[in-house]
Amino acid sequence: MADANDPDVTDPLFRPVATMTTEAGPTADDRADGPERTILLPRISTDPVDDLVERVRPQLTRAVDALQVAAALEADGHTDRAAQVEYGYRDVFVLALEVFRRLGPTPEAVDRPRTAATPHPDRWADLRIISHGLLYVLPSAAFPAVLSVVGRPGLVVGLILAGTVGWIWSGMVAYAAFRLLGLGRARSASRVLRIAALAAPLLGLAAGAVMLPYGGLPLAAMMLGQLTYQLASTLLIFYRREGWLAGAMVPAVLGSAVFLTTGGATARRWAVGAAALGVLAAFAAGLWATRAAARAGEPTPRDPLWPPASTLLGVAGYGLCSAALLFHAQAPYLLGQWDVAASAVPLILSMGFVEWRTSRFWAGGVALSRRARLPRSFVVGIWQAIGREVAACLAVPAVLGVLLLAALAGLGVLSTAGVVMTAAHVALAGAYYLAFLLAGQGRYGWLCLSMTVVIVLHVGLGALLGVAPLLGQGGSPVTDTSLYLGSVLLLQALFALGLFPVIGQVRHYR
Repeated sequence: MADANDPDVTDPLFRPVATMTTEAGPTADDRADGPERTILLPRISTDPVDDLVERVRPQLTRAVDALQVAAALEADGHTDRAAQVEYGYRDVFVLALEVFRRLGPTPEAVDRPRTAATPHPDRWADLRIISHGLLYVLPSAAFPAVLSVVGRPGLVVGLILAGTVGWIWSGMVAYAAFRLLGLGRARSASRVLRIAALAAPLLGLAAGAVMLPYGGLPLAAMMLGQLTYQLASTLLIFYRREGWLAGAMVPAVLGSAVFLTTGGATARRWAVGAAALGVLAAFAAGLWATRAAARAGEPTPRDPLWPPASTLLGVAGYGLCSAALLFHAQAPYLLGQWDVAASAVPLILSMGFVEWRTSRFWAGGVALSRRARLPRSFVVGIWQAIGREVAACLAVPAVLGVLLLAALAGLGVLSTAGVVMTAAHVALAGAYYLAFLLAGQGRYGWLCLSMTVVIVLHVGLGALLGVAPLLGQGGSPVTDTSLYLGSVLLLQALFALGLFPVIGQVRHYR
C-alpha cells in the first residue's frame, strides 16, 4: 500500500521518471531483488501562459470576467505585440480570455450578481456644462462697438495674438489646477488659479505693447480686456460659477444691443464702458471664488504636485495648435466677408455640448466594462459609443448652422463660401470631441502632429492653387474654404487613428 505521504501517482501534475543513477537502467535480476523504486517529480509546464497565470493569480483572485483580466494585463505593460510574440495570441483580449479560463471560477465570481453602473445624472450640472458654449460667445457681443473704437489696423492680428496667448495660458492653468484638485490639494489649486489670473493682465499689457505701433492704445486696451476675460472665465468655470460669469457680461450685451440699434458716439461710449465693466466684474468674481478653497486644509502630498514639464509642454502645444487650426482659416475673412467670419458661431455655441458628451463618455465606458462579457464586445461597444457621440456632436452645430445660414440669407449676405465654411466648422465640432478623448489619454503629441499636418496641407495646397489668402493670394474663397473642409475631415480620421491603440483598453475604465 502506498504511503499516505507519497504523492498520488494518478495526479496529472506528477509523472514517474527513472531512478537518477550513474549506472544503466535496472536489470531483471535487480528487479527480482525487490520492487522497483520510482521518484515522482512535479511536471514542469513549458507553456508561458501557465507562468503568466500563476504570476497574476494573487491580484486576480476575485476576477469576475475576462475584461478585468485584460485590464490587469494592460496595466502590467502587456501589449498586443507582446501577446503575439511571447504567448502566440492575437492580442491582449484573446490572451485575457485564456488566462481567465485557466484561473478557474471563484466563489465570489459565481455568487456575486453582475450589476451595471446605474448613472444618476444631475440635470443642472449637465445644463451648466452645456451653457459653456454660450459663455464663450458672449464676449463677441462687444465686438461691433470695440471695432468702431479700435479701428481696422492691427485688429485681426491683435485679436488672434491675445486669443492664442489666452488659450495657451488658460489651458495650462486649468490642467495644473485640476491635477492638484485630484490630489486633494484644493488650496494649492486655488493659489495657482489666483496667481495665474493676476498674471493675465500683465500678459495682456505685454501683448498690447507689441501691437502699439499697429493699433495704438485702443488696441492694447482691447487685448488687455480679452486676456483678462479669458482667465476670469477659467476661474469661474473651474469653480462652477457659470451664472456669475453670465451675469457679469449682461451689461456688455445690453450696451452692444443699444449701440447696434441707435448708433452714435454716446451709445458707443456706453457700450465700450459696459464691456469693460463686465470684464472687471468677471475678474473680481473669479478671484472671489478662490477664497473659500484658499482656507481649506490639505493632506500631506504623496504624489508630485506638479505635472512633468513634458506634459505641460504638450498641453501648451495643444492650445497653440488648436488656436492656429481655428484662426488661420478665419483670419482672412474677419473684416471682409461677414458670412464666412460668422461661420464659427455654431461651433462655439456647441462646444459646451461637446464638453458635456465627452464627460459622459467615460462614465458610459465604465458602465460598458461592467456589462460586457467578452473583451471584443467591449471594444465594439466603445467604438459604437464614439460613433454615436460624434454624430450627436455634428448634429447640434449642424442645426445651429442651418439657422445661421437662414438668417444670413434673409439679410442677403450669404455666399457659397459661407455655406462651405459653416460645414467645415460643423465637422470641426466632431473633431474636437475626438480631440478631447485624446487629451484624456494624454496623447498631446499626436494631437499637435495631426493639427500641424492638416494646417500645412490646407495652406500648402491653397498656395499651389493660388487661393491661399493667408499668404496674400486672392483666389477663390470657395476653393479655399473647400480645402479647409477637406482638411477638417482628414483631421477627424487622424484623431480616430490616434485613439485606436488606447481607447479600447479596458484598464482605463476600471
